Amino acid sequence: MKKAISTSLVAILLATSVPAALAADQESKGNGNGKPEVKAEAKDKSKETSVKESDTDTDDEDSTEASTDTNIKDVKLKKQLIELRQELKHTAEITEDQIKEYEQLVAELEKTTDKQGALDVQLELLQRTYQKGDHTPFKKLGELLENTGSTEVKAFVDGKQVQADVAPYVQGGRALVPVRAISSALKAEVNWKPETRTVEITRGEKSITLYLDKKEATVDGKSISLDTAPVLKNGRVFLPLRFISEQLNAEVKWQEEGKIVIIDDIQASKESDQDTDSSDTSAK
Repeated sequence: MKKAISTSLVAILLATSVPAALAADQESKGNGNGKPEVKAEAKDKSKETSVKESDTDTDDEDSTEASTDTNIKDVKLKKQLIELRQELKHTAEITEDQIKEYEQLVAELEKTTDKQGALDVQLELLQRTYQKGDHTPFKKLGELLENTGSTEVKAFVDGKQVQADVAPYVQGGRALVPVRAISSALKAEVNWKPETRTVEITRGEKSITLYLDKKEATVDGKSISLDTAPVLKNGRVFLPLRFISEQLNAEVKWQEEGKIVIIDDIQASKESDQDTDSSDTSAK
């Protein structure tokens, strides 16, 4: 009986020790607790991270190179503009080739981030080449103004922008401008009388009187009705631009794109022609 019990105990011990030995052997080889797999997985993740960082580095390099190329291009364009301006200092009139160079500069600057630069060059080109009646250059100018986000009304007399400390604005479909800005651009004399709230404008033999907040004006002694009354805004007197310009013998056009008022000073052209004729007669 004792012998049978001993034999049974030996069998049980053998049955439990073999799996334990096998497990120990597996552990010694590194397959029991999964450590090698963890290392391999970590290695794979490291490799993946390395690849991603490499891709990011490449993207950063491409971005930096593109930025550098743009900066180099900007510098070249600005240098080209400076050289063009230097050339024009020594010439009385701009040539066709110089006009084309200006237009090319505008086009190239548009492709860069320097939208304001493109606008400034177009303004410069407009002032140098504007011919009364030819409003084609204003189309490009309007496009550039909208591209730069400009929303203010701008007035131009003979291709030159009317400079004012406060911008013109539109009210009831009519453009109003600071009285001194437009009178200065059209070379007219202005007299503001606060006690009677009236504005007197004189140019040559033409005399105009306007009354604040009244749709009425007196031109050479005759009463004329206005669509828009002069107003006082931000301490400045604003006058209806079209009325004033036309009374001072100037033609006015409105361009919606870019919100531009285009004024051609006909009176100035006549005076210039008269001066030329007088000079020719004197020479004879």
